[in-house]
Amino acid sequence: MSRICAAMLAFVLFALTTTAQVAPEPSEVIARVGAATVLVLSGEGAGRLSSISTGVIVRPNGVLLTAYHGVKEAREVQVRLKTGDVYDHAVLIGADERRDVAALKIAATNLPTLPLGSSADAKPGEPAYVVSNSNGLAWSASSGIFSASRLADEVPGAGQGFTVLQFSAPVSGGASGGPLVDSQGALVGIITGGVASRNKGVAPGAGIAVPIEAVIGLADGNMNLALGSGAALQMPPNRQSPSSAAVASSNPQEILRAAKTICISTRTMYFTPARLERELVQQKDFENLGLLLVKDPRVADLLITIDRPSLTYTFTYSVVDSKTSLVLDSGKVTAIDGNAAAGKIAKQLVSNWANIRRIAPVSKSN
Repeated sequence: MSRICAAMLAFVLFALTTTAQVAPEPSEVIARVGAATVLVLSGEGAGRLSSISTGVIVRPNGVLLTAYHGVKEAREVQVRLKTGDVYDHAVLIGADERRDVAALKIAATNLPTLPLGSSADAKPGEPAYVVSNSNGLAWSASSGIFSASRLADEVPGAGQGFTVLQFSAPVSGGASGGPLVDSQGALVGIITGGVASRNKGVAPGAGIAVPIEAVIGLADGNMNLALGSGAALQMPPNRQSPSSAAVASSNPQEILRAAKTICISTRTMYFTPARLERELVQQKDFENLGLLLVKDPRVADLLITIDRPSLTYTFTYSVVDSKTSLVLDSGKVTAIDGNAAAGKIAKQLVSNWANIRRIAPVSKSN
């Protein structure tokens, strides 16, 4: 009898050891994820880079998921693989604007993919890994934990009507569209909304992702919208911190005259960059300024930041040189809400720029 019991015990132990799932080393996970992660460059035309985002390959035949806002209005798109292969032609085959996820297809085969996981397995406290193009540094890896599963409605600016995964792995601009994986390297989410560090009720530095099961169907889409060739797109050159002498010798008006691109950001939930962008282009003199609005601060010459001090109706703005961090212009307006403030700020900015850039005002027709 003792031999039978010993045999049964040995069998049970063997079964447990063979079926137990041993988590791979983090370096192994990152290597697998990196191979399936891509860099997506989008442009406004004529090789003018407008945004940098991340994507993840989900089909060996060249289908990938990425951030929808990065390709939504792009006139040219380029996809780069970690191997160094570059694809200048991409086709939009599916889009979910609500969740900010799009599916692209490139002319490639036998590409590495990740096993699909489930957001149900992303338990709070479990390890989470990210590989993305944060701050323009391609294939950057970070780790953290899954923090929570919540409604996007609870995260100001994240959207409405769907569930998101909150995680603590550090991410920043350029990470949108990238893969969020678990300890096994299974794809559980697509990063969206960047960093929620200023969102009320969400931990500082928190990242937000859309569950993969909510968007994987886009990979089977048939929109077949060919995007413009991104052959002329290039990554922006590395910008080194300027010396104090360089900052001291900088002429704010000369910088404003030479600027070509602008990126708008906000520090308050009561104001959206999109509103100010619309108000700027509606100003009669804006078109003559020769300035281009871009989404990515890394490709912008001027950075405009909007804020609203607590318990006031005052909206402030500052215009900063992206190379030297020198404040070139600043001001404030009083308004009942962000929509009203946007119009006033746009009017002030265009008036200031027109004077500095010596643009003749548009004459009114009789």
